[in-house]
Amino acid sequence: MDDKIFKRCGACKYEWKTVEDFINDENVRVLWLQVIPGHPDANCIIFEHKGCGSTISVLTPKLRHLLHRKFEYTEDLYGTDECNNHCNTRETMAACEKKCVNAQDRELARLLVSLKYDE
Repeated sequence: MDDKIFKRCGACKYEWKTVEDFINDENVRVLWLQVIPGHPDANCIIFEHKGCGSTISVLTPKLRHLLHRKFEYTEDLYGTDECNNHCNTRETMAACEKKCVNAQDRELARLLVSLKYDE
């Protein structure tokens, strides 16, 4: 992939040059957060490219700069008794109040939804 391209749709090959182009595109819709237990830097936000109907995943570290606060949590509570299972649900984008390493990506997904749909 060209270093000057932020993301390319695997199906139709449409390209977004910057993260801002991608986030602001009306044909890109946030679907959910995909958590990879024990590997928070492999977490992804899954988007739909409405232009062709395919899904596009973006690693959360590529988007975390959009967060207005830094999360210091290091413990991964995903799948434990302490977990409130917010990362497992696609039906709601409720905030996660747990001190879990995945809370920052949950907040990131919520931010992206608000940027795209609270206009």
